Amino acid sequence: MKSARRAFTLIELLVVIAIIAILASMLLPALNRARAQAQQSSCMSNQKQIMAGMLMYAGDNDDLTTPLNLAKSFSGSNPSRAYNWWTSLLIRGSYLPAPRAWENEYEGKCRDGVFMCPSGQVDSGRIGIYESAIYGVSYDHSIKLTRIRDNSTRVLIGDTRGGMSFYSSKTTTWSPTLVQSFSERHNFGANGGFLDGHAEYRKHTSWLAGNRQCFGN
Repeated sequence: MKSARRAFTLIELLVVIAIIAILASMLLPALNRARAQAQQSSCMSNQKQIMAGMLMYAGDNDDLTTPLNLAKSFSGSNPSRAYNWWTSLLIRGSYLPAPRAWENEYEGKCRDGVFMCPSGQVDSGRIGIYESAIYGVSYDHSIKLTRIRDNSTRVLIGDTRGGMSFYSSKTTTWSPTLVQSFSERHNFGANGGFLDGHAEYRKHTSWLAGNRQCFGN
């Protein structure tokens, strides 16, 4: 005579569910850290690729990097600002691949591709180019690499909060919420690409404090 099959009691099921919940709570932080590290590495790879394209552009243009925009000023005259942003120049010259989708091609804003950080859900996720009157690029103004000392210590691009460019002159007061400043989207830090082509990660406090000389100030 066969014995009756024993079913799980409600208490046993609750115990199993509780154990699964505990294990999940222990594993999720580790998974989130691994995902964040992967996104940081992917962003770093993007920035190295951008800098490689920038150096190729400079090699074809008298050692000059791209300007922020070919236009003479923000007014967009001679030539127009449209389609002439630094991102557009690198893509149009085939130094970097075009995105699958544009957010605003007129303004040179990509929706995906190397100019976007995989951790973009923190903010707009842009990789911006450094711009100031003291050092960097501007409208119709480029960096001539042979005139810059210590290219390996001078940053040109980086994780930004939303602007196409960012500002870091000594007269500018930096704050963690400044839209043009580096974003701390990678574990309270940001990636930056340097004029010799390499990229590196630094804590946000490092970008904004003692190492500001990397912006040419």
